[in-house]
Order: sequence, then structure tokens, then C-alpha cells
Amino acid sequence: MKMTTGSPVSPTPVELTKARTTPDIVEVRPRTFLAISGEEGPETEEFAASIGALYGIAYSLKFSRKKTIGDDFKVGALVGIWWAEGHDLSTGQVPPRDTWRWTVQIDVPEDVAADEFAAAVGTAVRKKGGKLEGTPYAGKVTLTQEAARRYGRILHVGPFADEPQSFERIDDLLKREGLAREMWHVEVYLSDPQRTAPEKLKTVLLSPIAD
Repeated sequence: MKMTTGSPVSPTPVELTKARTTPDIVEVRPRTFLAISGEEGPETEEFAASIGALYGIAYSLKFSRKKTIGDDFKVGALVGIWWAEGHDLSTGQVPPRDTWRWTVQIDVPEDVAADEFAAAVGTAVRKKGGKLEGTPYAGKVTLTQEAARRYGRILHVGPFADEPQSFERIDDLLKREGLAREMWHVEVYLSDPQRTAPEKLKTVLLSPIAD
């Protein structure tokens, strides 16, 4: 039996949550996370339902781990991966929203096993009156592992619509270092947009560096 003491710790790598308004280059350690993918913009019902499923399963896993092995963890920041089918994001132009594609993620402890994950999903969807009872989205959530990767990184403060300006600053840094980025990006949401004024939103932005 695994027992822990003290306050639960978030498994989200600190490289994803700690950034400054001056761009830098960082290597994000290997990760284990829950993920679900979809299409179009964040205003869709699919996006909201997918996030609900992701959090529901993350908390189901958290509570079952604490009960069965005494290992607790803090459910960390929501991470979004964004790209656009058939569009080159390096042009600085925002592509049509119907081409947008996304994967949202929540990090979990690296030793979470497939059977433990499956049990957490089953518990979440079977809970009578629970938010995930009968939802098709819970079955789309996967347990995924990712190797370490380098990114250009910056803390963006302000509306989501102003993010291209911050990505341009990352691009400038990468060009000075003789590096190129891939055509997708990462957003780590440190603020709740439903409770935070747009000008005060804090989002860590990361551009993956091409090999």
C-alpha cells in the first residue's frame, strides 16, 4: 500500500505552469495524462462536454487512488493542444474555425495503470445522478504518455484573441536561436475565463520546437 502525507501535489510538470512574460526555451519532462480530442472552436457543446468528461474522470481517479492505495494528487491545470487542418499557422492569420482541431489534457501521476484508469471511468459513468451518467464523451477519454519535448514558452496575460502577438514573440526568439516550430501549439489555462476579466486572463503558451 502506498501512503502519502502532507498536501496533495499536482502531477502537472512545473514547466507547463511557470512562465514569464519574456519568452524562453524549456524542455517539458515526460508526461502521463488524460486526453480527449475534438473539432472546431471552444464555444461548441462538444468542447464543453469533453472538458466535463475529462475533469469527471480525473476526480474519479483521484478519489479512487486515495481510497485504495492512500495516494492523493491535486487535479492540475487544463492543457489544450490546438492546430488547424490544412493551414500554416506561421502566417499569423487566424484560420477558419471549422478547421480548428484540439486535444484537451489533464496530467495524472506517472504510475497510473490502464486497469486503474478503466476502473475510474467505469465508476464515473455508473454513478447515479452523476454528471457523466450516460454521456458518450467519457468513453472518448484516453490515458496517454508523452516523451520529453522542447518548446518555446511565454506567459500571455490578456484575452485569448491577443495570443498571436505572444506567439510572434516566441517565433522571434526561435528564429534568433536558429530553431523552427511545428504547426500546432499548447495553451495551459491558469485562469477560469468564466470568473476572470479577459484583460487579466493568464495562459502559458508553448510552441513545439521541430527536431
